[in-house]
Amino acid sequence: MKYLFYIVSALIAFTGCIRDEIEPCPPLQVHIGVKDKNYFNIEAVEKLGLERHKEEDLPFQEYVSTLYWILKEAGTGRTIQEQTVMTVTGDAQEVLLSFPQELPFGQYILTAWGNLQSERPLSDDASVSDLHLYNAEGNDIYLVNDTLTFDAYHYDYTVEMERVKGKLIILAENLPDHINYSTKEVDSLFAYVTSDLRYGRTTSVRTDTLWQEPNHILTKTLLCPSTDIDASTLSIDFYSVNPDEPTSVRGGSIAPDDIRISMRRNELTILRYVYIPEGEPGPGPDPDPDPEPEPDPEPDPEPGPDPEPDEPEPDPDPDVPEPEPGEGTFKLYILVNGNWEVFHGMELE
Repeated sequence: MKYLFYIVSALIAFTGCIRDEIEPCPPLQVHIGVKDKNYFNIEAVEKLGLERHKEEDLPFQEYVSTLYWILKEAGTGRTIQEQTVMTVTGDAQEVLLSFPQELPFGQYILTAWGNLQSERPLSDDASVSDLHLYNAEGNDIYLVNDTLTFDAYHYDYTVEMERVKGKLIILAENLPDHINYSTKEVDSLFAYVTSDLRYGRTTSVRTDTLWQEPNHILTKTLLCPSTDIDASTLSIDFYSVNPDEPTSVRGGSIAPDDIRISMRRNELTILRYVYIPEGEPGPGPDPDPDPEPEPDPEPDPEPGPDPEPDEPEPDPDPDVPEPEPGEGTFKLYILVNGNWEVFHGMELE
């Protein structure tokens, strides 16, 4: 009986240890990383020293310096939580979003924009962003949009941001030293992007640059993709201006012909203009030189008596202006798979 008492007591103690509370499920967490840390063709461009390759393990803020995000209910579009544009700090390679414990199970849509200066370019529901306000180049914008299923088994997600623009890099060589100002315009570019990375509307972008160092011209411009292959027209002009009044009357204009280019997302487009003054040979030897003339098999006959002397040329009319010298030509190259390829049809008339 004594042993039976101990056994019954032990059973009562064991069964009395049932928990009255169940631990809450983990909250929804999202880790935001960066997918496009470098441009697709950065390796070929870095060899020329025109763009720097970034290491893949840098802090998040080295790629994306500001972050805006919004979480919506998938079925209703109702905003659950929103973070206005904030500056990213710290050395973490991801930004962690942790949502309230009481967030109910369901489907949610997370949209995040990177490198915005403010929410002004965004639509009311943050599903669209203008990328070239007032025809300006704007920032290097990043974007991620994902649908998240939150339940007892799915609560920890990782998403990665993608770059939405490309970059146009232009070099100009051998220009006269007095050239210190340039303007360029690129048309037929997309104007906005939706949160699911679809582009729309058409715009053009214009930039003006005053150069502090003579004949050292290098421009880098962030641009949305072109609306189609070779759809964008690039117009560029080089000037001489007074540095104190760059918007005043410009002189010494040198203008290459307009050309067609293609801008692409997360890709570098590299052009190199080489100016050839009138009368000077172009860069490099002629790949197809003209053959030497054949010697004349028949000797020339003896010269006859001197002809009558020519009448002297009359003095030029002082009222007739002298013709201006020609502007020369441009030879244009485009970087293709790491090699400079000649871009034809750029000679000035």
